[in-house]
Amino acid sequence: MAEVDQVVQRIRAMRAYRLLVVGYRCLLVAPVMVVVAIGVTAVWSLKPPLVYVPFVMTFATVFTGVVALWVGLIVLHSRRLMPPAGTVRHAAVMRALRRDVVAPVTRPARGG
Repeated sequence: MAEVDQVVQRIRAMRAYRLLVVGYRCLLVAPVMVVVAIGVTAVWSLKPPLVYVPFVMTFATVFTGVVALWVGLIVLHSRRLMPPAGTVRHAAVMRALRRDVVAPVTRPARGG
């Protein structure tokens, strides 16, 4: 297991891995932004050009997330750092990625 942990740590140190984390975070925020954009346009009667601002922001977030994901995956695959799917190493990388994407959301309670 120590070898798998070393592989995961080497991948986590890459900027491409950070792009994956940023991309997944952007895509997690996008549905919330869509709901907010629809709510804002339904409740708030703005001038027509201002109605499109929330939708443009949502599109920009989704676009940024998709581009960050693709660039991160392409760099990791081109440097042969991304393990093949279905292996123990791939499962370990995906666990680390899930933990890093959700980490700020599920902070442990502070002890007093």
